[in-house]
Amino acid sequence: MPLVGCIKHIDSGKSRGVPRAPSKPLRLNAELLVALDIMVILMSDKSKYSFKCQEQDCPQRVCCTRPHVNVTIGDISRWTEQDYLSHIIPGLILMAPESEEDSIGIESQRHPLKKDSEKTACIFYHEDSNACSIRYSRPLSCRTFPLEYDGAKFHVVEKECSGIGKGEVQKDSLREARETAEQEFRERSETEKALPGLYAVLMNHMLRQSAEAMKDLSEEDRKTLDEIMSKRSPKESQ
Repeated sequence: MPLVGCIKHIDSGKSRGVPRAPSKPLRLNAELLVALDIMVILMSDKSKYSFKCQEQDCPQRVCCTRPHVNVTIGDISRWTEQDYLSHIIPGLILMAPESEEDSIGIESQRHPLKKDSEKTACIFYHEDSNACSIRYSRPLSCRTFPLEYDGAKFHVVEKECSGIGKGEVQKDSLREARETAEQEFRERSETEKALPGLYAVLMNHMLRQSAEAMKDLSEEDRKTLDEIMSKRSPKESQ
């Protein structure tokens, strides 16, 4: 039969309601589906995501010199449970928003590098030993670095990290990387929502304490305080 005739024959068969064999759905093992999902999300154009921290052998240390090392309320809770908070609190700072688009955040303080004073690093970075001084209690943002989750996709936020491409691509390690990044995103989002209210409560408390302290001042102490506040600094008077 000519090709055209075959096509007509098939079409006519469909139009007459010739039953078609039902297709069998492809069933995959649940664990295989999870592994495939992780592999697809964490794959770059040419290679799969793999990472192994080089620790003190790392030449770049971009994890410590990146501009911001974010801290979440979850981090603070974990440090409290570990009875380690008193060691870390002095190295943290509350970052007030500089514009309407910014949000209040908690970050590690910075200190200039000895090798290059124009650059800064996380306060917990020990330059002489090229190590993190709170390595085993570091914030969640450090544990997931350089992988980050934005609520929809996973991203490698620092491609210069020496650990990228190191280590073996294993299902368990990929799952752990994904879960840690997702947890960091949730805690970061919760912290951004909670901090403005917490900041307002703290500021209100400090203002009340200041007002009460002013009431207890004697007239002489108030005059002394006014004189101190009215004096200009040496730099301003020059």
